[in-house]
Amino acid sequence: AFLRKVYSILSVQVLLTTVTSAIFLYSTGVQAFVHERPALLLLSGFGSLAVIVALTLYRHQHPVNLYLLFGFTLLEALTVAITVSFYDVSIVLQAFILTTAVFLGLTAYTLQSKRDFSKFGAGLFTCLWILIFSGFLRLFFYSETIELVFAAAGALLFCGFIIYDTHLLMHKLSPEEYILAAINLYLDIINLFLHLLRLLEAFNKK
Repeated sequence: AFLRKVYSILSVQVLLTTVTSAIFLYSTGVQAFVHERPALLLLSGFGSLAVIVALTLYRHQHPVNLYLLFGFTLLEALTVAITVSFYDVSIVLQAFILTTAVFLGLTAYTLQSKRDFSKFGAGLFTCLWILIFSGFLRLFFYSETIELVFAAAGALLFCGFIIYDTHLLMHKLSPEEYILAAINLYLDIINLFLHLLRLLEAFNKK
């Protein structure tokens, strides 16, 4: 029941994000609107950060947690949708198919594996901080090769997080932490998708 609840929430989150992204990707009117207003990406990005902090604090308080979860998903969906509107449709579709295949494959592997993946948590979070710090450096030292390496490293890291968070969901988290479990996996999927998008774009430029 716990697994079903988490994956049901996750499915709705991914569906909402996919539909929103498709609208932004295929509607030239919407694209023109967001491309003329770059602040929208910052607003939706910072908005989702603020809501996720509130959601972490109120995740056990029903129904506030569900309202916050919906608000967070909507803002995150907007952030992703605005981002993909700057990419070619074929690259976005490739990244979407790759992300879906990788997520399903890693989930199936983790569900049947007997290994304890929780011990990799510290290493994954250390790599995440290195990736975030490298992201700031990228603003000052941009090159196509650096972009390629950064995107590949990010994609690999979030593959690791999918395995780690799926393991936590199965063996460590209590049933009342269904919102935390869904958010963890949702953010893993989104980040994997965005890094694959950058990776494919970097390959395309080579």
